[in-house]
Amino acid sequence: MEAQLQNTAVTADSPLPSPIITTPRLIIRAMHPQDDISMQAAAAPASITKYMTLNFAHPYTLQHARDWISLHLAPRPNAFVLCLPSDPSSVIGGIGLKPGSDVQSHAAEMGYWIAEPYWGQGLMSEALEAMTEWSLSEWEGEGGRKLSRLSASVFEGNTGSMKCLEKCGYRKEGVLRGHVEKHGKTMDLHVFGLTKGDWEERKKGKQYGKN
Repeated sequence: MEAQLQNTAVTADSPLPSPIITTPRLIIRAMHPQDDISMQAAAAPASITKYMTLNFAHPYTLQHARDWISLHLAPRPNAFVLCLPSDPSSVIGGIGLKPGSDVQSHAAEMGYWIAEPYWGQGLMSEALEAMTEWSLSEWEGEGGRKLSRLSASVFEGNTGSMKCLEKCGYRKEGVLRGHVEKHGKTMDLHVFGLTKGDWEERKKGKQYGKN
């Protein structure tokens, strides 16, 4: 893994950002203006947005991709794209953090998605595992603050995402009944969480072959 974050503003003429994380099958890097076309194509199917909030629109247009990218061209971004090492300029998914504030400044919510052709291959679990480690060990906010808790909220019916979280050590902490309403359909919201202490114990267990 690498922890190379952007230090200057990104423009269309800038080189692709260096990965912040490299896994056996993926790279995770900051966004770039040239990502708009491949991001739009990857996010276009209705299946991608089915379990997303309304902020992740469908149809997902090129302008939606451009607007999202422009929001995350900060020197220290919290949202990133997934690419294959063989094609680092093409986006196949996304992953990122939404840091908390005030009494929740030690916590962040994790979000992620991956294009349909890459479902069922364990790639999202690979990305989430690596991003979790990076978030709890290397992420740094304003004033040098660190994270000691991660969470994720999953719509009712999204069993693939739930299994992905559980595989990466997140625990189901509760269900907010009828908490989501999208296009006239009301759904429960399943909440998963992972503390830094849980993550450290899990990592220690994996080192000693317990998990």
